[in-house]
Amino acid sequence: MPIATLRKIALTLPASAGVYLFKDEKGRTIYVGKAKSIRDRVRSHISGAPKLGPKQEAMLEEAFTIDFIVTDTDLEALVLENSLIKQNRPRFNVLLRDDKNYPYLRMVVSERFPRLQFVRGAKNDVEKYFGPYIPASTAHMTQLLAYRYFGIRPCNIDIDGSWERPCLYYDIGECSGPCVKDLCDEIQYREHVKEALLFLDGRGARLHDDLEAKMNAAAENQEYESAAHYRDLLSTVRLTARDQKIASSSLDDRDLFATHRVGDRIALQVFLVRRGIVVDRKEFFWDGVAESDDGAILASFLQQYYHGEKYFPPEVCVPFELEEQRTIEAWLRQGRGGAVKISVPQRGEKKRLLQLVANNAELAFKGRYGRSSDEAGARMLQEIMDLSSPPKVIDCVDISEAQGSGMVAALVRMCAGEADKSGYKRFKLRDINGPDDYRAVAQVVRRHFKRVVAGEYQPPDFLLIDGGRGQLNAARQELDELGVSAQPVGAIAKEQEALHFASARRPIPLVRYPEAMRLLQRVRDEAHRFAITYHRKLNQKRMRESVLDDIPGIGEKRKLDLLRRFGSVKKIKEADMSVLEAVVGPKTARRVYDHLADS
Repeated sequence: MPIATLRKIALTLPASAGVYLFKDEKGRTIYVGKAKSIRDRVRSHISGAPKLGPKQEAMLEEAFTIDFIVTDTDLEALVLENSLIKQNRPRFNVLLRDDKNYPYLRMVVSERFPRLQFVRGAKNDVEKYFGPYIPASTAHMTQLLAYRYFGIRPCNIDIDGSWERPCLYYDIGECSGPCVKDLCDEIQYREHVKEALLFLDGRGARLHDDLEAKMNAAAENQEYESAAHYRDLLSTVRLTARDQKIASSSLDDRDLFATHRVGDRIALQVFLVRRGIVVDRKEFFWDGVAESDDGAILASFLQQYYHGEKYFPPEVCVPFELEEQRTIEAWLRQGRGGAVKISVPQRGEKKRLLQLVANNAELAFKGRYGRSSDEAGARMLQEIMDLSSPPKVIDCVDISEAQGSGMVAALVRMCAGEADKSGYKRFKLRDINGPDDYRAVAQVVRRHFKRVVAGEYQPPDFLLIDGGRGQLNAARQELDELGVSAQPVGAIAKEQEALHFASARRPIPLVRYPEAMRLLQRVRDEAHRFAITYHRKLNQKRMRESVLDDIPGIGEKRKLDLLRRFGSVKKIKEADMSVLEAVVGPKTARRVYDHLADS
């Protein structure tokens, strides 16, 4: 792949911590790296191309694309990098390709008096594993803390109660002495183990407070050596409590799915967790999705994804309930030949990891459908309307009738596909009685472009009106009168999804130009959202301030009940007495009726 092309890809990468993967034309991973900023690190690989050694030059020549996975911390990136290298064995990686695994602590709970061991890698057995710990010194310090604070034994002798006196570890305070029956019996020792497991599992708040109190007390008594001892232990507690979402403390296998959707486009991410470690990530994309229920979409995908698979994990984590979830669970159990659970995590480690999957799905969506799609849409719009250049700045006008408060309008501005909030405007329309979209559009265009002509606002490259030919003509007439008839303007009708503009005798169906359709739909929908928000704001204000406030016996609750039921004071005034009585009762209904009849 030419270096220039890789440079363009690098510019689209996120400036977040994570792992990046160089892949060849067949999709095989040829290099895995980690970085505090994925974009900066990849750019440094590529920008140094003229000075690189032969091996890295060969890697860049083979590279066809660059993939990535974001993480919350550098530590998570380091763990994930190691997992992906061991899984993919990329031929251009050197430093982490050996079979050395990161350190874990293993509580040997199968023994009568469990031990806490330092091990490399975790096995799928009955013991309890904690980690990985990075650097390895953190594992050793945590192990020592468990010896000193909880009295977990460091030895590997057989304990049968026959020892008359404990060993040196007991004398230096690093063991509770279960080998001597009178010092610590099995029940007491099991309690120590239970507390140690809580600490190792990240629930060490009580231990943290205790250590801090002892450190402060020692410092006040000028026992500085003891205070330093507690300070070091406290630092270890804080360090080991730090979340490492990319590695799960549970050794269960699970697949985690998350989606990111905008309109009819979806990006889906799958994280594969094996023995507590993320070993792989997969992503999928769909265009033109008609199904509105995300639960039904994900359910359909799961069936396609696992069809023909040889391995089914015991747990599948999803962000929301699926359509026919129990049926899919039964199908997965049949394929696995054992229990399979589809879960929607609400808290804890699985919820945090699922959020990480969702973050990656959003980034993948932006990478696939982001700026490049907007640029393609702008080029299509240039072609359709024969513009001199692709429109970068697009303004859109939307009209909304605020029930009982006249008509309102909104104008939004998109610049290179991104919302430019400084260009958002709201309009309360004047002197328009009843619904009249044409006059409303004319008024908004006149008021806005007067300020454009005066130099107060930058003129848009393209003006979009939410409506049809009539609304377009109303806008064009105002532009002509203001002397800006050269301003490109078009209208898009919701029902037809067709573009109206002056030089086209008939509206142009946008289905022929999908990128342009999506761009204009997004701008129009944002204008509609902004107008509706203003509409609701005025309605809420109108409900708070009303002639109903002058009626004896009408408080805030009854006033809101009436306005919600009828929509406006005018409609309350026109209502039959029997309908009013059903809302506020006979006596209050009579007062309302008489007051409004006199007003």
